[in-house]
Amino acid sequence: MAVHPKIGLVGGLVLGAIIFGLIFFMLGRTTAGWPNIWELITGIAVGVGIVAAVGVALLLHLPASRRLAGILHQEAVASAEGFVSAEPRVDLVGKIGVALSELRPVGIAQIEGERVDVTTEGEFVYAGTVVTVVRAEGMRVLVRPAPKLPA
Repeated sequence: MAVHPKIGLVGGLVLGAIIFGLIFFMLGRTTAGWPNIWELITGIAVGVGIVAAVGVALLLHLPASRRLAGILHQEAVASAEGFVSAEPRVDLVGKIGVALSELRPVGIAQIEGERVDVTTEGEFVYAGTVVTVVRAEGMRVLVRPAPKLPA
C-alpha cells in the first residue's frame, strides 16, 4: 500500500500536536515541573505502546478469524488461469471517431456509434475533432487527431 508523502508528514505533525496538547493539558491538572512532564511522557508512551500492541494483535488475528472470514478476500486469480478484468478493445484500432468531450488528455469519443473512454498521447484535443484509434491496451484506448485531408 502506497502512502502519499504529504499524508505521512501531515499525519506525523498532527500526532505530534495531539501528544503535545495532551502533555500540556495534563500539566494544567497537576503541579507543574519537569519530573511531572517525564511522568506524563512515560504514561503517554505506555498508552501508545498498548494501543500499538493491540492493533498488531488484531491485524494478525483477524485474517484467520472465522467470524470475519467473508470480509477479507484471501485468493487471487491470475490472468494465466483465465481471469481477465477487461478485454482489450483491439477491434477499435484504426477506427475513426469524434471527440465528444475535450480530451486533455482523457475524455470521451464516439467510435462507430459507441461512447468510449479514450486517452490522447498527451496533447489537448477539442470536442468535435475527428480522432483515430492508434492503440488499445486493456480498457485504455489511445487516440490521436486524424490527419486533415486536403480540400
